[in-house]
Amino acid sequence: MAGKAQNLQEGIKQLENENFTAALATFNKLAVSDAKNPIYYYYIGEVYYNLDKKSEARKAYDKGLSISSKCDQCHIGLGRLDIDENKAEAAKKHFETALKGNSKNHQIQALVGAAYLYNTKPNAETALKYLSLARDLNPKQSKYWIYLGDAYQAKGDLGNSMTSYETAIEKDVNDPEIYVKMARIWASGQQVDLATQRLENAIKIKADYALAYKDLYELYIRTRKFEKVVPILEKYVALSGSDIDAKVRLVKFLCYTAKDYNRAIEEGTKIIESNPEQYTIHRWLAWSYFEVNDAKNSLNQSYLLFNGISKDSVERKSYPSDYEFAAKAAAKLNLMDTAAMFYNKVIELQPERKLEITGLLAKAFYDAKKFEKAEFWYLEKSMQAPLTVSELVYLGLTQKNQNKLLKADSTYATVLTLSPKYDFGWLTRAQINDLIDTSTTKKLYLAKPYYEKYIELASVDPVKNKTKLIFAYTYLAVYNVQISEYEMAKNYYNLVLSLDPKDEKANNDLKILSGIKK
Repeated sequence: MAGKAQNLQEGIKQLENENFTAALATFNKLAVSDAKNPIYYYYIGEVYYNLDKKSEARKAYDKGLSISSKCDQCHIGLGRLDIDENKAEAAKKHFETALKGNSKNHQIQALVGAAYLYNTKPNAETALKYLSLARDLNPKQSKYWIYLGDAYQAKGDLGNSMTSYETAIEKDVNDPEIYVKMARIWASGQQVDLATQRLENAIKIKADYALAYKDLYELYIRTRKFEKVVPILEKYVALSGSDIDAKVRLVKFLCYTAKDYNRAIEEGTKIIESNPEQYTIHRWLAWSYFEVNDAKNSLNQSYLLFNGISKDSVERKSYPSDYEFAAKAAAKLNLMDTAAMFYNKVIELQPERKLEITGLLAKAFYDAKKFEKAEFWYLEKSMQAPLTVSELVYLGLTQKNQNKLLKADSTYATVLTLSPKYDFGWLTRAQINDLIDTSTTKKLYLAKPYYEKYIELASVDPVKNKTKLIFAYTYLAVYNVQISEYEMAKNYYNLVLSLDPKDEKANNDLKILSGIKK
């Protein structure tokens, strides 16, 4: 029995250190070797609860009660699950069953108080009632003072919270949890140095206390001291031992916060090779591969993620960002129909982003030179809200590239109404009208006013706009030749030569013009 008690304490220690895989293995082994003791199933339920696997937790608590209806801890576990599910009356019945005959049992009183406090919908007032009873029954127990401190903190009563933690230290100066809890109060008050000091105290007291390292790396993340995070996080992962979730958190940090994508890929690949069931790691691999410009591997990882989710939809879910990275990777691979499918999934999950995503699809199709579909998506967006000048520019270019010249000209007319000093807009409208003009039997020089406006705006920086200005000057020179305005034509050719003295057409045409008699 002594050996089993020791193993139970080891499992509890693993649970407290968030080494959930090891804790689960320890409790399962104990449950097999001592099949008539329901307490092991209570702790199995606690592991699953901490892993947010509520259905598995409920099965474990129920299993404990099937072994013995007097498993008060199992009733308390079920009561906490009922609180999470808004079943207040069902929770109350479980707690009343556990408390029956235990009015002097400080441990059961404390567990009920903790159940009201440590859940997804904390009830600090009710928790205080039971935790105060537990404290009064055994005031020497430092843990109860810690729980009281947590309950006061949940109420926003930081004064009484800190007083409770200080009392807990008086009861047991070597309990590292107290210093972690005090650090959280200091951190919430932006007293980073004091919070850091308390966490370092906890580590000095117990160098293998994982939660101190966890809070310390989270504090560094919050205060953007990213350079200090990785060694602390690695220490936390090491202390978590075989706990795969801790390793996943490391990969998430490397990808999401540290942006060390190559290392995230390295660590994530190790995890998925040894633990293929941990399919959520594909999320961070997809993200990381995309950020290192490996779109093919990024998209493959996205498919692996979605495949894993489809097989485990009860416990896990997909996020809009999952589909967005898949869409971006597909677009980079020019798989535009696939990209559109994934972007539409983003819209399904976040309908408020429809306007934004429609714009992203339009630009993605434009970049892929799928001009017909790009035009469709720009027009689709225009039905929801007016297009920006930039979007109108791309819409006009999609129409120009499809030879829908009249539509392109109309779009650029709108661009120039909104942004009359946009030189590229005037140049593009000139080019569009020149294309329209060449489709007629006689050149009408429709582009003339637009080239003139372009020259007015672009000539302020002739070096930057040299090539385009030469084209515009030449166009207007030819126009003036056609209407017999030879001196004006010469002026334009001289402007060409001011930018490029060796321009062949300008030099040849000037010679011809010089020979024309007035």
